[in-house]
Amino acid sequence: MMTKLEKILCIFVDCMKRIVGVALVWLMLASCGNEVAGELSALYSAVPSRSVALMHFASCEDALSLLLDSTSVFRKLDYGRLSGAEMVLSYDYSAGLIPLLILDAGRPSADTSAAVRKLLEQADAHKLFCLYSAEMLPRRSALLLSPSKALIAEAGEHILSGTSILDAEGFREAVTLADGSKGSIILRNGSAVRLIPRNMLKDYFPRKDLVRFFSGVSEWTVLNFSSYSREGISVAFSEPGSGRYLSRMFSGLEQGDCSAATAVPDSSEFVLGLCLADPKAYLQAWEECLDVRAGLSRYKGRLASLRKSSGKAPSAWWAEKAPKEVVRAIWDGNEVLLLRPGKKPKASGLAENPYPGFVPALLGDAFRIADDSSCASAGGWIAFGSPEALSAWLEAPKGAAMPGRKAKFYFVNPEFSIIADSKNTVLNVN
Repeated sequence: MMTKLEKILCIFVDCMKRIVGVALVWLMLASCGNEVAGELSALYSAVPSRSVALMHFASCEDALSLLLDSTSVFRKLDYGRLSGAEMVLSYDYSAGLIPLLILDAGRPSADTSAAVRKLLEQADAHKLFCLYSAEMLPRRSALLLSPSKALIAEAGEHILSGTSILDAEGFREAVTLADGSKGSIILRNGSAVRLIPRNMLKDYFPRKDLVRFFSGVSEWTVLNFSSYSREGISVAFSEPGSGRYLSRMFSGLEQGDCSAATAVPDSSEFVLGLCLADPKAYLQAWEECLDVRAGLSRYKGRLASLRKSSGKAPSAWWAEKAPKEVVRAIWDGNEVLLLRPGKKPKASGLAENPYPGFVPALLGDAFRIADDSSCASAGGWIAFGSPEALSAWLEAPKGAAMPGRKAKFYFVNPEFSIIADSKNTVLNVN
């Protein structure tokens, strides 16, 4: 069973893959606490430069309850006077993710010393290694705890040498996006292979695709929390100076209308949607992104192959349909692709799909299904899938809960949802 922390990390990577896996997208911590949001916390000076994830929150005890499962050793400590202290929980990688908890112990005083001493005694009982400094950080004392002796030593060396995560490429730019009033999480996208759990989304996407996707979304991903809740988490992307990132691509696109509730079966367990205000502009932006990523030749080769086999260019088909929304939905063992054309199609029964493979070739493998050999139309939508899946779709009650009327992209399942519109990208964990 995943811990809460793992779920939050997975959810974001997960959604990003689905939403942007559309060949595409996107798509989901830190300066707050005892300082003004947006300012650099002194605690960052104790975080090793190679850390792959950082969680910076205003209140230690509240944050640990949000982020960690009750079995975590950090949840078993009595923090006493430091329960409301500013904290950073960072993760390094060495054969696995290793945590480092850094607490702001305030200005050195007799009371602080007593609180720290109590924690040190508990830490020893729980086989945690510690480092306490009244002088190492600017104007503050800090307490560091970790199950790894080597990580504590490394953190101490970084403090003494004056190096830290603040020296990591792009981190200072990412911190400017960390404006959660309660806290933020910052993820290093280039370390996706270390952050993404082995079995995540294994029923939908190969692990290598998830890693490639998350690595290409942005340089750093920032999750901002306005409360100690898993709802309303704001997502931002740090993508300095490069057009190769998917988040940069989507930032230049307009939001479109979201009408999927009229077409998606109400028992759906997986819904990935792309709303297109301008279908032509979307494809142009995607091709420009692929060009920077050296993937345009392969993309065009795939389209050329489909043109040869079907007798029609996928780009011409796309222009004719002028899609306003494309959705991949999975329910009760069925999966379909749903397309809402610019011109409402007439209702029609099952028929052979003359252009199989066009949607994933144009939008990416996140919209690839096992069988799109057939098609049918109903309610202003064209559906692609196997004959069995389409029969189930035509008969299924519709009305799945969708997030909002306007969006750029969205993902919904029973455990979480994510939606990006023209102003925000928001993650909700149920």
